[in-house]
Amino acid sequence: MTKNKFVKIAVVALILALSLTALCSCGEKVMTDFGETTDKMRTYYQIFPYSFADSNGDGIGDFNGITAKLDYIADMNFEGVWLTPIHSSPTYHKYDVLDYKSVDKSFGTIEDYDNLVSECHKRGMTVLLDLVINHTAKANPWLEKCYGARVRNKKDDQYYNYYNLKKRDGSAVIPAGWEVYSGDWIYECQFGGGMPDLNLQNVLDEPNGYLAAELKEIMRFWLIDRNVDGFRLDAVTSYFTGNNQNNKAILTWINDTAKSIKPDCYIVGEGAWGNVEENKTYHESGVDSFFAFQHGFTGNGTLSYAVRLEKAFYLENIDKTNKENVAGGIPAMFIANHDTARAWGILQGGSDVNNVKMGYGLMTMCYGTTFWYYGDEIGMNVYANSGDKIIDENRRQPLPWGDNYTCKPAPASSSASFSVKYPLGTVAENLKDKSSIINYITRANALRRSFPQIARNYGESVYLSEDGLLAIVKKGTGADAVYVVMNVSHNYTLEYDLSALGGKFKLAGTLSVDKTPSLKGSKLIMPKQSFAILQQG
Repeated sequence: MTKNKFVKIAVVALILALSLTALCSCGEKVMTDFGETTDKMRTYYQIFPYSFADSNGDGIGDFNGITAKLDYIADMNFEGVWLTPIHSSPTYHKYDVLDYKSVDKSFGTIEDYDNLVSECHKRGMTVLLDLVINHTAKANPWLEKCYGARVRNKKDDQYYNYYNLKKRDGSAVIPAGWEVYSGDWIYECQFGGGMPDLNLQNVLDEPNGYLAAELKEIMRFWLIDRNVDGFRLDAVTSYFTGNNQNNKAILTWINDTAKSIKPDCYIVGEGAWGNVEENKTYHESGVDSFFAFQHGFTGNGTLSYAVRLEKAFYLENIDKTNKENVAGGIPAMFIANHDTARAWGILQGGSDVNNVKMGYGLMTMCYGTTFWYYGDEIGMNVYANSGDKIIDENRRQPLPWGDNYTCKPAPASSSASFSVKYPLGTVAENLKDKSSIINYITRANALRRSFPQIARNYGESVYLSEDGLLAIVKKGTGADAVYVVMNVSHNYTLEYDLSALGGKFKLAGTLSVDKTPSLKGSKLIMPKQSFAILQQG
């Protein structure tokens, strides 16, 4: 973003923060309008299409269902959506692709998809599509064609190098990460059985070869013909298992190729699950973002620690460590996704629903992009029968709308009562509750969008109380700066005399689970589990 654009957005946000407000039930001033985001520092809502919204009554989520519910997402002030794979596939999750330039019939038509993208853009939301190029479905026609070329030893055949497919050396032992395709022929499938690996080494060896050209055309098809705004890259660490340098090399090729097609596209990768050093290497590829698993994913993540253990220093620490770890890229924060526990469990919402709110509130105050998983806004729960292993299907359950858009359960998911799966009830019920997670998220996203300095600047520590419950960070410089204040205490109202910072301050925005922060003279009063945005002047 240029400096002029930033200043323009900041001025608009300030004007709106002072004039376009509404009162929530707790007395907070909530911004109701703001300028459209034009850069990559967005707040995304992740959708698992199979389970999101069913428009035709067949029990399976679809494009038209998502389109029908876009206002729900926009009303929560999200600025983009990430769709998990939508290509034709033999599975409910679609991570094993049959045809990369198609959409699965169960989700609708390509025209339905185009309409969905168009409707997102009308609402100022961008669309990220899952790009799965580590592996395909075993039934993908490319594999049969590759096998035919290999059997005939036709090295000049287009498909000869599409997969790592070879004849066994006579040993009865099949190497780990390989499976039988036909007779003595085996294929590599390091990521999982039934999903053969594409030969990405061939892309590095022959960047103008057949497979490279195929993948480039796939990216062009979605970025240009279908007008998506970027990709989420699946299974980055499995491109070359155990070879980070080759992973970086293919990521560089993907990034350069995609941005030669659409220069402003945004790319976020599923890198190492918490291995910061490995993700630093991947950031050198130029890919915009890699998910910061160290902050979410489990109860051991920093977002969960900060909230549950009342550690306010994470308000500054998260930004500081992100700055060190992204090698000039953009941090991508999240709490949960389709492969993890849900925010309800990670943040121990069953003990205190305010933990979920505060976890999201803290993430909202962080630099970079943020991602929220569908259903976490109503406290959806990952569950299992007694003694059962938690399975992926339980992490991808229907969003209970409270109307006929609710989908059927994901295949093979465990049975459980409605109250166990959905402890806070339906979307309709939560929308009516002014104290719900949904309404908190709506206010949090509005605050983040109204003060663009929050997402676009690293926090600089200004104050941390001796008991570690109150923290203040500064974001931005000069007259443009904002000060983010957090009281992470579960029980206590805390006060701070702003005269210690020098100058006069005004309370420009608030976010709380109960009572609202207030400013009396120079004394800032911060109720339990609350945030405040201050500006000088």
